[in-house]
Amino acid sequence: MNHILINATHSEEIRVAIVRNKKLTSLNIETSLNQKNKGNIYKGKISRVEKSLEAAFVDYGKERQGFLPFKEVAEALKENAKASGEKLTISDVLKEGQEIIVQVEKEERGNKGAALSTYINLAGAYMILTPNNAKSNGISRQITPSDRQSLKEIIGKITMPENSGLIIRTAGAGKALEELQWEVDYLSELWSSINTAAEKRSAPFLIYQESDIVIRTLRDYLREDTDSVIIDDLATFQNAKEFVSFVLPHHLDRIKQFDASENSLFNHMGVESQIKSVFEREVSLRTGATIVFDPTEALTAIDINSARATKGFDIEETAYNTNLEAAKEIAAQLQLRDIGGLVVIDFIDMISEEHKKSIEKAMEKATSSDRARIQIGTISRFGLLEMSRQRLMSSVTESVEKTCPACEGRGTTPTVPSLALSILRQLEDGCNASNKTQKLTIQSSVDVITYLLNEKRADISRLENKHEIKITLLPNPYMQFPNFNINKQKGDKKSRHKSYQGISKPQQNIAENGLSSAKEAAAIDTNHPTTRVPNQKKSKSSLSFWEKIKSIFGSNKKKNKPNKQHNNKNNRNRNKNRNKSNRNRSQNKTQNEQRNKQNNKAQNNKQQNKPQNQNKTQGKSQNQAKPQNKSQEKSKNENSKPQNQSQRKPQEQTKSQTKPDNLAPKAQKQVNKSPQEKPTSKPKPEEQKVTKMETQDNKQMKTKPTNKVVKKAKTDVANKTEVKLEIDGNKAE
Repeated sequence: MNHILINATHSEEIRVAIVRNKKLTSLNIETSLNQKNKGNIYKGKISRVEKSLEAAFVDYGKERQGFLPFKEVAEALKENAKASGEKLTISDVLKEGQEIIVQVEKEERGNKGAALSTYINLAGAYMILTPNNAKSNGISRQITPSDRQSLKEIIGKITMPENSGLIIRTAGAGKALEELQWEVDYLSELWSSINTAAEKRSAPFLIYQESDIVIRTLRDYLREDTDSVIIDDLATFQNAKEFVSFVLPHHLDRIKQFDASENSLFNHMGVESQIKSVFEREVSLRTGATIVFDPTEALTAIDINSARATKGFDIEETAYNTNLEAAKEIAAQLQLRDIGGLVVIDFIDMISEEHKKSIEKAMEKATSSDRARIQIGTISRFGLLEMSRQRLMSSVTESVEKTCPACEGRGTTPTVPSLALSILRQLEDGCNASNKTQKLTIQSSVDVITYLLNEKRADISRLENKHEIKITLLPNPYMQFPNFNINKQKGDKKSRHKSYQGISKPQQNIAENGLSSAKEAAAIDTNHPTTRVPNQKKSKSSLSFWEKIKSIFGSNKKKNKPNKQHNNKNNRNRNKNRNKSNRNRSQNKTQNEQRNKQNNKAQNNKQQNKPQNQNKTQGKSQNQAKPQNKSQEKSKNENSKPQNQSQRKPQEQTKSQTKPDNLAPKAQKQVNKSPQEKPTSKPKPEEQKVTKMETQDNKQMKTKPTNKVVKKAKTDVANKTEVKLEIDGNKAE
């Protein structure tokens, strides 16, 4: 069972979990303090152009400026540019103060600003439209070859805007032309409205904001294999249902609401305990081994420790089994934690080259279902495996956690004596550097100041006497270890307040406490299209195997229904034809007795009769059109003129006698291949009545098989000629 769980009871933090067979496979968290900017479209201003970096820095309204490399500059901006040297550079295309439309490609991370691009991508449910990049065309790698071929034919029929490209997503497989054209029209209108809004205001400002986490999840993850989408908030549930009704109406019944009054959604589904393991540094395996994740500025280091793992006969086999299990778990954790960039895995040392190759193949297989692009190297002689994973969004830990103010991300802090000695050294260096300093004030945590006053009181007195200054130590309860502050005062200025009144209090921002919910307003506020997607018309190629079988049997039933309605009318004609067939049998018996006597003569005259048979078959082919017309007249005048039936008896006898060529097709091949053997077109409804009655009457004319039987199968009433057919044993007329 595959479920999408959305926990939106608290607006400050919305959590989305994807569960497959009761196992958490993906987690995405969005908070009010760490809102996603990837996909947002801004109007920015070029603040600086760096030739050495072949890039420009763009002010788009954030604290840090965005980074725009030259390869991300659209062709439309390069059209009127003239190269100052041998080739075109970024300084020839972009100038300081120039206003351009940019889109965020990568989020801000650490000290790095956001990566920007002028190639705009507008994401929809079935496709991604690139309105200013005609070269960007493609189909998702996860689409099967059969669907890929049909999509290529449909893409050629789509009416596209000028200088625009199209990338079909996985959800676009099996969609009709009308559905794809509908979304192209919507995204094209969105692009025109973006250009219109950009002309009305000056940079920097937000033009278009990417959808929130709920809409993005429904757009990217709601597929045919999703059993349900469960939401525990009423307002979020209504917004999600409205979006799905416009874009994915065939999945509307899968959107469900959960009552969280008694129990939380994640606890009810057994996901809360799995989410806690995502934020832990170590992950335990079933064999007893552990995996340690250590993210750094440049890469993510993953170490595998055997710990209590003893599965194997020797060290080599134990290491191989542990690494094999760890490779599968690492692939799942990379997707679950959304770790991107470079990843280095330190596997347990193995001697066998076969074991190393097996681990590499296991890693490739485990990461094959990941949405992100992954490149995997080989295990080096040091047991390290290098790989890279596409950074789709900020990792889960970066979305929720922030850098520790005490250690500044290092993970360790100095001891109290070490920090106290470091403060003393800075005091002495400051006193020796300037003779004008008259007073020093030191603020730090309570334990550090206590250590200086008691253990290092003599050293502080020595500094005061040596440099003739006054040193004041203030324990600050608001200051966290290992932070400290040294304040210098020059001249004879005397303080107007007491020493304890000089303790500085921190000034925290409201946003840092998580109390701010202010959002940047976009110029275009749209969440979904204004028109609904057209109804899907299933094509024959999109039918499954069982659906094709049902359609075949269903079509046969539909074809037989009209015949059932005319059963009462046809019963009379069947009885009449049966009587006629009995008469024909008696006539054939007398004729066969005469033929048996003249059998020897007939064999001698076979060669002479061949040209005659050809002429007879040609005559029959010309006369075939007549019964069809007469059958139409018969069906029309059947109820009105019953007297005419006696006049058409000879013609009806020819039909009943000429029909056995359907019952014994092999016998026809022995005579001459006439045009009658070719399949004829489907008769009209009036003609079907006559032919079906004749076949049922002829089935009753079957006789027991003999070794060699010579009978008259066909008679031409007009020419009064007879044609012999020799039929082998075990063949009926």
